[in-house]
Amino acid sequence: MSQSRPRIGIVGYGLIGSYVYEQISTRPELGLEVAFVHNRSPEKVAHLPAHLVLEDLADFARHEPDLVVELAHASVTRAHGAAFLRQTDYMPLSLTALADAELEGTLLKTAETHGTRLYIPHGAVVGLEALAEGRDQWDEVTMVMRKSPSSIDFSEHPTLTGDGITEDTVIYDGPTRGICPLFPRNVNAHAALALGGIGFDRTRSVLIAVTDSHTSDIEIIARGEAADLTIRRVSPMKGVSGIFTLISALGSVVRAKSPGAGLQIC
Repeated sequence: MSQSRPRIGIVGYGLIGSYVYEQISTRPELGLEVAFVHNRSPEKVAHLPAHLVLEDLADFARHEPDLVVELAHASVTRAHGAAFLRQTDYMPLSLTALADAELEGTLLKTAETHGTRLYIPHGAVVGLEALAEGRDQWDEVTMVMRKSPSSIDFSEHPTLTGDGITEDTVIYDGPTRGICPLFPRNVNAHAALALGGIGFDRTRSVLIAVTDSHTSDIEIIARGEAADLTIRRVSPMKGVSGIFTLISALGSVVRAKSPGAGLQIC
């Protein structure tokens, strides 16, 4: 592995992936360099330097990354997460994959066995560090997310399509573990909150389709004997994510090189 600038492998070259690539490539003050870029559609990365384009993700270790960052889809973690952690540190932004308890356990065991780190980016969850520090005292933790129906990806939901929603509608209200497979592209913030707090089964998730909305509105409520905490963050939308997600994703990558093995929030 690199002994100078940490080398970052980027999986996914969509809105967030291209932003992270551009920032690392043009801002030497970040102290990072790109090890490789992989994208499911090769034509999207055809303009990048050829030595950085990784066609087969199974060959990632050849590029000697110090950290692999997934900015594509939860399926990447299911297919390659354990292989990444056997070789290097790994940061999945599609945290809904970890709602699969068996997969989460496998990744944690792999990281502990090989002395690597599974990073949990805070994403849209402002104050996640404080929530994590107090996880033993929270009696209940809820995330309420409000988005326009057009900004919610219904493609994984077995019955809902989003068509015909003309008034504010509660799409989901229940345990976080249940919402993750239904809206995997929308609710990574919910997964981050569960991972950093009281878990997927005890954390409550609420998703509300709000007509005529152009923002991603997230409210976190934590209740416990020691404190009551409410945090709200409103961000303009960019695709299925808030613009704040771009900034926070880059910040997590920059912060990711801290000591210690296992799961770490950044």
